[in-house]
Amino acid sequence: MPFAVLDFETTGILPSYNHRVVEVGVTHVEDSGEISGRWETLINPQRDLGPQRIHGIRGADLIDAPLFEDIAPDLLALLRDRTFVAHNASFDLRFLVAEFSRAGLYFGDTVPHLCTMQLSRSFGVGGRGSLDSCCAHLGVPLVDAHSAGADSFATAQLLSVYIAATRGAPEWGPYWAAASAMGTGFRFPTPASRGVAWKGRGELFEEPQHFLERISDPPLEVQAEGAENSYLEALDRALLDHVISASEASQLVALADALGLSREDVEGLNRRYFEALRRRAWADGVLTEREAEDLAAVGEMLAIPASEWNLHLTVQDESEPSLPLEGFALAPGDHVVLTGEMSVERAVWEAKLAGVGLVPHPRVTKKSRLLVAADPDSLSGKAQQARKYGVPVVGEEWLRDYLR
Repeated sequence: MPFAVLDFETTGILPSYNHRVVEVGVTHVEDSGEISGRWETLINPQRDLGPQRIHGIRGADLIDAPLFEDIAPDLLALLRDRTFVAHNASFDLRFLVAEFSRAGLYFGDTVPHLCTMQLSRSFGVGGRGSLDSCCAHLGVPLVDAHSAGADSFATAQLLSVYIAATRGAPEWGPYWAAASAMGTGFRFPTPASRGVAWKGRGELFEEPQHFLERISDPPLEVQAEGAENSYLEALDRALLDHVISASEASQLVALADALGLSREDVEGLNRRYFEALRRRAWADGVLTEREAEDLAAVGEMLAIPASEWNLHLTVQDESEPSLPLEGFALAPGDHVVLTGEMSVERAVWEAKLAGVGLVPHPRVTKKSRLLVAADPDSLSGKAQQARKYGVPVVGEEWLRDYLR
């Protein structure tokens, strides 16, 4: 019986702490050691992504990613009638059982398996037997480490090396025969596929569609009263840190559609907003290098051609009325919430916030003034609550600039 080699990328190390799977990779290996298939997908864990510096997955990458429960039937089909293999198998098995149980699919926690990390000691690999050290010792290329698809493929190549190195050795014949037959008597559940597409990392390199192109044209609804002001307020909130995250872009599209604004309407409002921002930057008669950079960044995000940015002060600026911008300001006593694994320890940021009279708060409420996220597209419960309440979400860089 052949093998199914699996690797998970996760938000942490313990399912019991509500850590979740964020990516799965599966590689099929036949009894001969031949690699016969590869599959991978990102998973929306519906929570904060944990150590993003390790797995390199951003919240924006997961906006269209499936939930684990949606791909669970297809994953089971890839594992069925094959011996389960993983590097540090106990880790992946804990998450395998936890995620399937969460999806209502139960098969116990005694899945027959092989662990390529444990086997590595028989092939002269010393130390902890990490995947990179095993690959280096046995000449297996490891590209894009901490990507589930790449790690699964590297582990499958290790298994192939083990099989090839022991082919014909009398003492290994019974071992591989027993290992190959492990999956024979084990029965995974057989739910019907939901037909949900898998989304691998390779698809992330496609140029994302600008949010303007996603606005319905013609509008889906009759334009609501106060639609323009409502859109401009949302745009101003989204651009607080001069970045429109993927989540904010989706919110702007949904809002424009709900308000009955056409694509042409939104393009015009974006230009009005940019012009107001430009005039505010020139209010003191000086445009600093930083202000010019911020304006250029906003112009690009709003799909305004560079030829229209007009970063110079003009006579019309003093005579023509401009769109009033309230701007955003924090006041002493305002509640600021932090979420995600940041580059600076949370306690340090909280102390600095308290030092300028702000109140670091553990939860997002309707009284919250701002959420600072390690990833502005965070999927954490705090981020979801902030978007629900209309609380601005900014990245850590904004906080660093604010406290400078």
